[in-house]
Order: sequence, then structure tokens, then C-alpha cells
Amino acid sequence: MSAGRPLAVGGNPTGAAVAKLTAAGNAVWHDVGPDFIFNRLEVSGPDERLYDFIGAASGPGFVDWRPEWHGVYEQIYFGAVRGGAPTREAAEDLARTLRDILWRRHEEERTRADLDSHRVPLDLNALFPIPRSVLRRGFGEAGQEWMWRNWGVRAPIRRVMFAIERARSDAKSGKARAVFRFLSEDWSPWLAVVRMRERWPELRFRLIPSYLNTLAAGWSGSENGRNWRT
Repeated sequence: MSAGRPLAVGGNPTGAAVAKLTAAGNAVWHDVGPDFIFNRLEVSGPDERLYDFIGAASGPGFVDWRPEWHGVYEQIYFGAVRGGAPTREAAEDLARTLRDILWRRHEEERTRADLDSHRVPLDLNALFPIPRSVLRRGFGEAGQEWMWRNWGVRAPIRRVMFAIERARSDAKSGKARAVFRFLSEDWSPWLAVVRMRERWPELRFRLIPSYLNTLAAGWSGSENGRNWRT
């Protein structure tokens, strides 16, 4: 990993790098940060196929980008030097400390994923896995480009919530629909939804995105849809 690339822990970038679509293709650079989109995905159809989708959609919510930890150290070190660290030793100490913190967080996320491989109700990497060849190249340009071309977003979705609801019009028939709520960065995962429709043609997928201030909307709690309210 070279200096200047965003770091990623637990499947999500820790920096504020954003991929932009330009005439020459996708370019990645540091920005003030992403715009978050609140998404509601409604899935309905025959019960057997619906529950087949629900089972396939769940996953650990963890993408192992397999960071090269010496490269992470170098990125932090050179960033500290450019940022005005008072001495070389101070930059080295900061780089070691932050690298170790990121490593511990990464391993904690990996352990949680191993203990519960279906803890997140909607995991795009479970439905449409990132190839190992891309994972080895890291979250930077290669990872963002693959997600953009296959999911329609440049980072994994976050804070997924799930519920089974029954539409008023279907109250008598008892038809259920699966409702997923989640956050995405800059774009909604529209390409992933296109691929869902191709894989489950018997089901109806309705994606409803909206920009909002999540705090004003009354969201609170932890990641991955646990202890959240709307």
C-alpha cells in the first residue's frame, strides 16, 4: 500500500477518499468526505423465493482487504511528516501506535465475522463477492473500481436494519415483504439491485434512496443494525 491511499478496516475506509467518475474514468483522491444516503430496499414475491433471498443476502458484513501493515505504517508516517510532526521519532511513534490500533480493530472485526457469519442482514459481498485478486490489491483504486462496476457504490453499505412487513393491501392474504434499511456513500447500490433482479426474477425489488441528516432522523446506536431506531 503506497502513501496517500485511504485505509480500510472492517470493510470500510477510515480516510476521506472518494472515487469520482471523470471523462477518463474513475479517479480517486482525498475529499472532505462522502455524502451519505439513507436507502430503503423492499423485496416481495413468493414466500419460498423471498426467504431464499433473505438467507442468501445475510453475511458477516466484513471485507478482508488484507492490508499490508508495513504499508499502513508508511502511509501514516509520511502523512505525519507532511502534517508537521516535530521530529522523525514523533512521526514514527504515531505511525506505530495508529497502525497497531488499526490492526487490533481489523482482527476484532475478523473474529466477529468468524463467530457469526450472518450477523448483517444485507451484505453485498455475500451476494456478489469481491474476487480474491481484487482483495489482494486493497481498498484503494482497485477495490473501489470493482465495487463501482459491480455494486454501483464505492464502499460497502453500512448500518443495515431488517424487518418483515406486511403491506396494508396484502393484509388479508398475509403476503410479507422484506425491508432493508441501510446507509451508502455518494450513490445507492443500484447495480447490485439490477443483479438481484436478474438472479431472483420472481421477486420484486424496490429501492428508495434519500439524502438526509441521520441524526435529525433519529438514528442512534451501533453499526450493523443493532440497537438502532428510526
